[in-house]
Amino acid sequence: MGDALRIDTDGAVVTLSWGGEASDRQDAVRTAVGGASDRAVYHRRVDFWVHGNGAGDRLPMNLSAWVLASLWRGELPYGLYGPVVVTGPQGAELSEDMAQQVLAVCAAVVEVRQEWVRRPPAGESQARAELMAAAKCALLSPPPTTAQV
Repeated sequence: MGDALRIDTDGAVVTLSWGGEASDRQDAVRTAVGGASDRAVYHRRVDFWVHGNGAGDRLPMNLSAWVLASLWRGELPYGLYGPVVVTGPQGAELSEDMAQQVLAVCAAVVEVRQEWVRRPPAGESQARAELMAAAKCALLSPPPTTAQV
């Protein structure tokens, strides 16, 4: 892939060009998350770069990033706020297979959230369970071929 991904709070995923020096990459992360960033590791092949004070700055929760991290590490007892940049370890380029996982889970979360407009979840624990089930299913499903698209 050779790039990094930014997960927006609405679930949209944006590809970031990921070349150049380490300082250029740090600037790109700072711009993408909207301020100082912290590195979070939820998978040995992926780094999350999250806003350093997202909750304090009252940024919206990033449900897609939270679900992804929770799948890899176990359900997180805290939220992730604001845009999240996903890279390979130590800020390296993101591998194609990990990028596919990010895309699949984010698409599943967006789909569930769209369903909730018509059919809200019964409660918070049911919402978490529904999101986690949809994301697990998305990871188990093979990516669509061009004939399926």
